[in-house]
Amino acid sequence: MTRPVRIALFGNSFAEKVLLPALNHVGSQDGAALEVVGIAGRDGDKAAATAQAWKIPRATDNWPELFDLEPDLSIIATPVDLHFDMVQNALELGSAVLCEKPFALDVAQAEELAQLAQGRLALIDHQLRWNPYRRKLRELLQDSFIGEILHARCDMVLDSPAFLRRPHSWWFDEARGGGVLGALGSHVIDGIQWLLGPVSAVSARLTTCVKERPDGAGVPRAVTADDLAELWLELESGARVSLTTSVCLPGAARWLTEISGSRGTLRLGMEDELLGGVHGEELEAIEVEGVLPDPGALGMKASGPFSALSPPYLLDIVRAVAAGRTEVPEAATFEDGVACMRVLEAARRSSRHGGALVACR
Repeated sequence: MTRPVRIALFGNSFAEKVLLPALNHVGSQDGAALEVVGIAGRDGDKAAATAQAWKIPRATDNWPELFDLEPDLSIIATPVDLHFDMVQNALELGSAVLCEKPFALDVAQAEELAQLAQGRLALIDHQLRWNPYRRKLRELLQDSFIGEILHARCDMVLDSPAFLRRPHSWWFDEARGGGVLGALGSHVIDGIQWLLGPVSAVSARLTTCVKERPDGAGVPRAVTADDLAELWLELESGARVSLTTSVCLPGAARWLTEISGSRGTLRLGMEDELLGGVHGEELEAIEVEGVLPDPGALGMKASGPFSALSPPYLLDIVRAVAAGRTEVPEAATFEDGVACMRVLEAARRSSRHGGALVACR
């Protein structure tokens, strides 16, 4: 491909805060010439304002119009219930795809999209795989630094008091794919399977702590999606994992991946501190090459690891599209998305049945 990679953005919230500043940075790198040719959003006026600010030729509230632009890469960052139709259209028209997680509402949808994506560049936005600290952790695990894996604790509990006051939206509607299990838990589950191997069974308790929220007109509406998820996973290897994720526990922030084996323990905290050691000794800092980018320095309106790791991930994707490649090493594929969806679906079945152990199939 000699011309710039043509990109269409579906969704105008994460795109405006993170994706557009990240792509602006990516476009300045060697081998990553790009052009954002269109953006679609629920609010047409807001999409038009974003397009004007970023000099995007087309803005619309009717997303199928973007495919008239023949994008090389479609980036889909919309509510989950919109993913299937958008991804299906993109793949059928020959566009590469980067889709937010979870990329489908259920396993059946996920499997259908994975089948359609065979031979295509179709990826999930699990950008934490681009964290140099996580990559070092994976390298040490593969080198048996801590011996046979026995147990892991994985927490992603965000201290977000503002979230308690957030108005009702799709995020709080289970039927539309809302809830913390999908939004954050999918990242944790993908990380577990990338680091430790497949999950075979899950026991889960999903809780709705804030049971009612006002909509845009101030009318109270029931919340049907979870905002606290507690999972206990059995891996095919025989190891066990405890997982907690939430956005409704102010003052209880924890972002931790701690893995214990027959020889020692590795601990990744807040995505930027890696400690390790053998049993009987204190854990010590492990040197890691590379740092997380500063989102603010790149003009992003959101902070944290997800924003920080979007630029390096997008850079590798754009370079792959430009070169006509159908894979990006280490990126989460649609097959990985199916594996993650099986765990999510099993967790929801388990919670409905009082935490019973449910196989991931």
